[in-house]
Order: sequence, then structure tokens, then C-alpha cells
Amino acid sequence: MRKKCRWLQIVVFSPTFAGFFVYRHLGLLRCNIVLMKHSLPLLMLTGLLFGQNNKPLSVNSLSWLTGSWQGPIGDNLLEETWLPPRAGTIVALVRSTNDSSTQFVEIVHIEEVNGTLELQLQLFDNSLSPITPEVYYFELTKLEENYVSFKGIGTRAHRTLSYERPEKDLFYIRFQPYEGDAVEIRLTPEKY
Repeated sequence: MRKKCRWLQIVVFSPTFAGFFVYRHLGLLRCNIVLMKHSLPLLMLTGLLFGQNNKPLSVNSLSWLTGSWQGPIGDNLLEETWLPPRAGTIVALVRSTNDSSTQFVEIVHIEEVNGTLELQLQLFDNSLSPITPEVYYFELTKLEENYVSFKGIGTRAHRTLSYERPEKDLFYIRFQPYEGDAVEIRLTPEKY
């Protein structure tokens, strides 16, 4: 038993073995440092290119909504006027009319909330009494160039609501009502 321990003692504590051990591990360490020096800029670039953008969303990114639009919806005429973004909100006034009366008036309000955008809308009848007692709330689901979509939150709100302006003189409103078929409304600039 003593012989084995002595052999182990000679091998482990011999300067040759210790030198090999230190050389081998320091060599690997040097190799790893060289690799990290060359890889670090690549890792940083990857983080910049594919990293999360934590910049809060702004209603200014919706300035393309601004303007007055009109188009048919069934037998009615829908008019929608968006005011320019200001003070963290962008607002629209919507009116649906036929030859003899106003069917409804709607106020659409999009605001910056906790780094994202939230939409609220309220419908009113011709005497400006709310058609429904509650305001409908929507949360942002997608924001692209000249396109924004929202998902309805709560009872009776549209399931989805989106706005798109694919061309200068073309504006779409699309929504999936709480009940019923999806609706697409094509609007063009309103001429006074």
C-alpha cells in the first residue's frame, strides 16, 4: 500500500507532471482568451441586430392616419377624420349617415400607455347618448409601416380592429365584430 501511495506521490508532485498540468491548462486558458477576443465583437453585433428594442412606442408612429376619409358601408356613408398626434394621443371622429339621418357618431382615442399603444372607442347615437354603457378597449397586436392592429379586450368589443393605408389615397378599416362576419371598409380622401 505504501508503494502505491509513494508512486502517486511521485507522479502527482513531480515537477514534470505539475509542469505539464499547468502548461496544459494555461495553454487552454490562453486559447479561450484568444477565441473570446475574436468572438466578442461578433456577439455584440448579433445583440444589436437581433436584440429587443425596448424603446416605448409613440403615437407619432401613427401620423399616417391623419386626414379625412370617406366611403360606403352598406347603404350608409362612413366619414372618418383623424387629428394629428399630440400630447401622447391621436384621436378620430367617425360619423355614419344615410340620406335622412346620422346613424352613429364614434370617438376613437389611441394613447401611449406603459410603453405601448391602447385604443378606446365609444359609440353615440344621433342625440349623443352612448349606444353602449361601456367604452371598448383594445390592446396593440401589430405595428408596421402604414398598418396597425388591435385586439379587443372585455365584453362585446370587436375581436380585432385594424387600420391600413397602403397607398396615399387609400385607407382600410377592418374589424371582426364580437358576433358576425368580418368587415372591410374602403375609404378614400374626403373632398369638401
